[in-house]
Amino acid sequence: MTVTHKHTVELDGILLRPLTIGSCAIIFHSGRITRTTRVVSIRNCGGDGLRFETLDTKYHLLTGPLAQSAAEPLPAVLAA
Repeated sequence: MTVTHKHTVELDGILLRPLTIGSCAIIFHSGRITRTTRVVSIRNCGGDGLRFETLDTKYHLLTGPLAQSAAEPLPAVLAA
């Protein structure tokens, strides 16, 4: 029997669509968008964020005030 160890990723960000088992997660963080492999389990939806697992990675998504400010759009510069 082969045991595969998944690596763990912690991100400050927000989900761009609801997290569902069997679909990929789409996360906005650090000014970019990450699409994961399929979600296989949702572990915890606590006060500090949520934990979920994909086919190859365990995620801890921090969704506090810092993550919310990261999702705000940058101010647009008006051109003449």
